[in-house]
Amino acid sequence: MPVTRNADSRPSGGQRGSSPQILVVDDEPDLRRLAARILLAEGYHVHEAGDGLEALDYISSGRVSFDAIVTDIVMPRLDGVGLLRRLAILQPELPVVLMSAYGTEQLAERGIISPCAVLSKPFPPERLVAEVRRCISERK
Repeated sequence: MPVTRNADSRPSGGQRGSSPQILVVDDEPDLRRLAARILLAEGYHVHEAGDGLEALDYISSGRVSFDAIVTDIVMPRLDGVGLLRRLAILQPELPVVLMSAYGTEQLAERGIISPCAVLSKPFPPERLVAEVRRCISERK
C-alpha cells in the first residue's frame, strides 16, 4: 500500500492540493523515505511506492494526478526502466526523474534515457529538489 504524506508529514488522503504531487519509488525503504523527507521539506506533497508495479497501480488508479515521478532504476518486480517505458505510453507528459548508482553515460550506453533527469547516487538533497523543480516547470 502506497504511503502518502503532506508537507506537515501527516498521512494524507491523496487529494490534489496546491503543492505539487510527487511519487517517490524505491524498494529500499530508507532511501525512499530520505527522498520523501527532502521533498516534503520543500513543500511537495509526497507519495511513496516500494517498486514499479506498486507505483503503476497507484498511478493507474487515478486517485492522484502526479506532477512528477522520482524512481530508482534497480528494483524487483518492475524496475524503473520498465516503469518509465509504461509511463511513456500511459502518460507521456509526466516527468520522470531516474535515480541510479550508474552514471548518465553508463545508462545511455544501455539505452536508458530519462525524459527529464538522471540523478547519480549518492546525490545532494539540493540536486534532487532542483531536478524535480526543473522537471515540473518544464512540463508547464
